[in-house]
Amino acid sequence: MVKRLLAMLSVLLLLMLCGSSLAERPMVIDDAGILGSASIEKLERIIKDIQSTFQMDAVVWTTRQPSMNDQRLQDIADRYYEDHGYGLGSDRAGVLLMIDMGNRYIWISTAGVMIDYLDDSDIQDVIDKGYDYAVNGSYGQCAVAIMQAIREDLTHGIKEGHFRFDPETGERLSGIYNKLTTTEALVSLLVGALAALLAVVSVNSRYALKESTYQFDALTQVSCDLTVDKEQFLRQSVVRTRNAPPPSGDHHSGGGHNGGSSVHVSSGGMTHGGGGRHF
Repeated sequence: MVKRLLAMLSVLLLLMLCGSSLAERPMVIDDAGILGSASIEKLERIIKDIQSTFQMDAVVWTTRQPSMNDQRLQDIADRYYEDHGYGLGSDRAGVLLMIDMGNRYIWISTAGVMIDYLDDSDIQDVIDKGYDYAVNGSYGQCAVAIMQAIREDLTHGIKEGHFRFDPETGERLSGIYNKLTTTEALVSLLVGALAALLAVVSVNSRYALKESTYQFDALTQVSCDLTVDKEQFLRQSVVRTRNAPPPSGDHHSGGGHNGGSSVHVSSGGMTHGGGGRHF
């Protein structure tokens, strides 16, 4: 009994420590010292709203990296998200906004289902909201405008026809996302119920005996024999079509299929979407 109680207390303590560490994770990390206290407070409020409303994580990180190419900067942002334990749910869904002053580069890294909510064009659109602020040196306003735009995009859900793709080959990595509206769902249920009702009425009317007390029990006395129709396959003709490449443009700057999210695997082995540009 004592051992069981000690085990339960140990598990409870471990859960409390894990919860405390998650709660204490910083949401805004201003390593470059460019945001200001007022902007940081606004960003923290926006991020808390994203976490509670959409159950997805969000983090803003400013940094000063040495001169390097865009792909390397992309991986640094992805790894910061991974290595610092960000992401909610089993797929670690969330978004990281990196503003790098060393290379004057804005990069947005997405993970989990956030990849589907923010496709490549969405990412460029939200960067547009803060781009002029960055050019003019108002980095706090830049970050706030971008995060506000991300929160607004989340309210719209995943776009109809969305899919993930490999930016190097153009290959689709997921099926097209099709939404079923409430009206479509109700109509489908109504049509199905009506069809079932007509079938029941039709069977009952066929087997009902007029001017007789005898009633035919269709459920117990009706049988159905299915015959097997064997067909022999003779030959096939296959036409192969090469996948169309993604539209021209640097995929690290958010280029790609309309309505799709380009994805890549970080050096840490996690799948991310993303996009960015220099300012």
